[in-house]
This record gives sequence, structure tokens and C-alpha cells, in this order.
Amino acid sequence: MNPPLRIEAAGDSDVGRQREHNEDSFAIDLDLGLFIVADGIGGAAGGEVASRMAVDIVHSCCKDSEGDITQPTGYDEGTTPLELRLVSSIWRANERIFEVGQRDPHCYGMGTTFAGVYVDASSACIAHVGDSRVYRYRQRRLERLTEDHSLWNEHLHSGEQLPDDVDPLLARNVVTRALGMGKTVDVATRVERPEAGDLLLICSDGLSGPVSEPEIAELLAQESDLAEVARSLIDRANLHGGPDNVTCVLVRWNAAG
Repeated sequence: MNPPLRIEAAGDSDVGRQREHNEDSFAIDLDLGLFIVADGIGGAAGGEVASRMAVDIVHSCCKDSEGDITQPTGYDEGTTPLELRLVSSIWRANERIFEVGQRDPHCYGMGTTFAGVYVDASSACIAHVGDSRVYRYRQRRLERLTEDHSLWNEHLHSGEQLPDDVDPLLARNVVTRALGMGKTVDVATRVERPEAGDLLLICSDGLSGPVSEPEIAELLAQESDLAEVARSLIDRANLHGGPDNVTCVLVRWNAAG
């Protein structure tokens, strides 16, 4: 049996250089093993409300193991309890965000991306909706563990050309999935087995947009305090103009000792 691993985490968020309000939200709960980044959509009021609701509801549902949470359909017998719990919680958050958006005219049309990691002693369940991302830095190699749910990415994988009247930059920023866009939502998941030394980065597109993946890898290679690495990532995004709110959460697995 492999020895248990010790987890540490840190996160930070910044309004950036070109926005007046921060619509991102994040959560770190080491005791529960839950780490989340959400990037609000729908203007300062609605976007901020949606991202905060997503974080709070998912956190609350995962924490309340006896809670009345809808059992996800379409998952086979091999689906882990961790994955079922996280997906169920995201579905609950989506329902509530959609309901509030339909009822409150100030929040009409609001939504949020979601990227979360839920861990236990031997596994890490990754779930995401939209274009917030999860990366793994392992043995000095950066790997993206999520695929953006964006107009650009859908066309890229389909092999189809974008229409001539569609701006490629705009296509990169248009998400095709988000919490609150409808009564139901399709959540992408994967389960990984962490190893000692693994570092996960969960981030909004305010980081992954202006900062290239080689630059991200360079900054993650700094074997220093995670809070300092998080601030370095945000500073680099702002150095590149800070076009959006930027948020990141870092989770590292260390050999127990």
C-alpha cells in the first residue's frame, strides 16, 4: 500500500487591470478536500452573484453528506462516490442559479463557469463546466486536464471553419456551457490518482488567456510557498495587461513525513 500523501493549498484572486468588479469566486477547504474556481457571466451584479452561489452551494452540498441531492443519471457502476457527490452538487447549484436568474430581473441571464477538484485519500475528481481550467504539473511537465467548453474549441474539434463573420477572439471567449444557462447542465469529469509532488492549478481564463502555458509551467516550477506562486501567476497576468479578473487555486501533494 502506498503511504498517504499530505495536501497543501493556496489561492488568490484579483480584479485585473481592465475591469471594475471582480466576478470570480473561489474556495479552499482542506478538511473537506474541495477546491473550486468559478468565473461569473452576466455583468458585475449577476456574474458575481452566480459565481458566489456556485461556490457556496457546491461547498455546502459536498459538506452535507446526508443532504437531499439529486442522484446523477447516466453514470455507470464504476463511477466513484466522490464523482457522484461532486456532480450532484454542481447540478443543485445550476438549478438554483437558473431559478434566481429567471426570477430576479437584476440577475437575468447570469451564469458562471465552474472548475472544481474534490479529493479523498487516493483520488482526485475533477469536474468543470465552461472555460475555467485545471492543469497538472508533474515531473516538470504541464498538462491540461480539462477541455474548454467554448465556441472556438467546439469548432477546433469538429474540424469546421468558423464563419467569416465570427471574430476568432470573440469565439475564444464565448462559452457554450455554464451553470445557470438552463435547467440542466452537462458536467465534464475525470478521476486522477495523485502522486507525491503533483501540483494542480485551477484557474479562470483571466490567467490562462493572457499567460501562455510555457509561462505557467515556468512559474509552477518555483518550489516555494504556494501563496507566493499564486501571486506570481496573477502578477504575470496583470503584466500582460490584466484584461480580465484573474483567479487561481493551487493544490500540491507531498509525501507524508
